[in-house]
Amino acid sequence: MDKSMGKFSVAVVAFLTSLVSTSMAKDFNYISSFSTSDNIEISGVETAAEIVAASEDGQMLIYSDSPMFAVGMIDISNSSEPKPLGFIQVGGEPTSVSVKNGLAYVGINTSESYVNPSGKLIVIDLETKRVVRETDLGGQPDSVAVAPDGSFVAVAIENERNEDVNDEKIPQLPGGFLALIDSNGTLKMIDLTGLSEIAPMDPEPEYVDINQLGETVVTLQENNWIVVVNKEGVVVNDFSAGTVNLRNIDNKKDGVLSLTDDIFGVRREPDAVKWIDNNHFVTANEGDYKHEAPGQAKRGGSRGWTIWHKDGNVVFESGASFERALALAGYWPEGRAEKKGVEPESVEVGTFHGKKLVFIGAERANAVGVYDISDIENPKLNQILSTGIGPEGLLAIEKRNLFISANEVDTKKSITIYQN
Repeated sequence: MDKSMGKFSVAVVAFLTSLVSTSMAKDFNYISSFSTSDNIEISGVETAAEIVAASEDGQMLIYSDSPMFAVGMIDISNSSEPKPLGFIQVGGEPTSVSVKNGLAYVGINTSESYVNPSGKLIVIDLETKRVVRETDLGGQPDSVAVAPDGSFVAVAIENERNEDVNDEKIPQLPGGFLALIDSNGTLKMIDLTGLSEIAPMDPEPEYVDINQLGETVVTLQENNWIVVVNKEGVVVNDFSAGTVNLRNIDNKKDGVLSLTDDIFGVRREPDAVKWIDNNHFVTANEGDYKHEAPGQAKRGGSRGWTIWHKDGNVVFESGASFERALALAGYWPEGRAEKKGVEPESVEVGTFHGKKLVFIGAERANAVGVYDISDIENPKLNQILSTGIGPEGLLAIEKRNLFISANEVDTKKSITIYQN
């Protein structure tokens, strides 16, 4: 837990304890963890797990390790005792990994500078551990997703901004785009310029996911925009991620948890996105930008999560309830009170024992909220899972009733494993 966690009054603790104990069914149990250092023979080398995927039999994990310029592998055939399987050097900074049909698709950032971004998509045969194909992406990749039928890969080409210039503002060209790569390695660039209200000529795609229809949903975080693209590469819908009014939150860094503040007009600025079904998806609204506009808060990031219909309508909005539940359960990063609070960054969707669940990772609170979305308009918080430091990548392995959190800042609990 963050060392800057604030103090709680006796009354608040008592109230919270009764709330948590009566309203949350604890369905997942922590069973083990893995340190990425165990995959490296040399001690003292910087290493981290960011995005995590699994082999299709659920027996092996594959994670991106940015400091190592590698992807690491873990044997979880015995999920209570994960074992190191080593790593594969990838010739650059891995930003994301996705797996399908025995192949791992890894986005690699090879940029020389912010103004000259570059990257590639490599394909690794998980049986031979060899790279079998490389595709030049023409820009700096972030998220990677493989279509459910394996026919193509979507990559968010962010071409991220340099926060040390232009007072951190965009536009900072070149702008980003969506890359669709077919099974032969042929790339199609999907232009996303001219859509958003904020810096329309400098789209910064952050995260992608693909539904059973082959539709890709893309979040443009700094632009506060969401785009849906069909499998032919045609933009079929795009819309603003909008704003949220936050009530009864802690917006003062004073060492005390005090849920009495309001912030109005907070841009969602979504990071991770996952399809729930062919019509709905969920976003984790972390925020990553400061922007001045009438009726809006300067700092984005609405501290919660949202369920959307792909037509742009909001089906469910958590508002401040997610952050409040974390804070009341003891997961409160007081040092971040005046910034973006718990920072919901990651999201996963999975079905366990017939119940469809959404997992929301709070990067600064070191926790994951588990929601039952059987009623998509009225999700219910089932449980809060304690993770390692900085949960970044979440993974549901449904066939084994396992849930995985990749914790980017934690050198000991880099990967945490839970059983349902």
